Amino acid sequence: MTRSILSHIIFLLFLIGTSQSLLLLPLSSNDNVTTEDNGILSTQDVSGNTECAAASTNASFLLSFISYGNYTALPGQGEDDVVPTQLVSMSFAIANTANGVYTICAFPLGRVSNRSNGSGDPATWIDDTSWKACADRRDTDGKHRFTIATGAAFGLTDEHITVNQTWFCHDDAGRLVAYTGIANGTLNMGCADGGEVGGYHVTNCTSPDVTLPVTLL
Repeated sequence: MTRSILSHIIFLLFLIGTSQSLLLLPLSSNDNVTTEDNGILSTQDVSGNTECAAASTNASFLLSFISYGNYTALPGQGEDDVVPTQLVSMSFAIANTANGVYTICAFPLGRVSNRSNGSGDPATWIDDTSWKACADRRDTDGKHRFTIATGAAFGLTDEHITVNQTWFCHDDAGRLVAYTGIANGTLNMGCADGGEVGGYHVTNCTSPDVTLPVTLL
């Protein structure tokens, strides 16, 4: 029973973060970005167009709708070895200034400790600052299809965030070139009481939008 409750809680946290960030996806439609019926972007309409390539040398990642929720178990909850005493989930949207493509990141900021073989000790939340995968975006130049892949890592203690992404542009000879860039910075998170949800007390933390200069790898 408790295992089922836990799985539903974690899934709910992921959906909350994802749904918040999904609100921004329609913004990826602009003069240079179109969405086809099959959901594949078309940011490389003209073979040999060097605007994306030139912009990639001085690109930035624009982060917006930055937030995380800290869920702390209420008294009487999270006192067994299945339901954790804490859960933390983060979400934000990211735009690459080189190609104008938006995507979303939504992931837990840790993991639940392994069960203690029925010892009765409470399950604990373990912070995890490792890389997390964000939502992939598919792109096309009319001839080839490729994936814009994004990853992120965030530390709760120092509020330091790192984002990387691989994207594609045509060079001046019309060749399709892959770019991988990384950016990092420190967020200024402000927190507010979010009330109680499903046996947990919620603290909602948000940050102003930030612009992070990209270093190409």
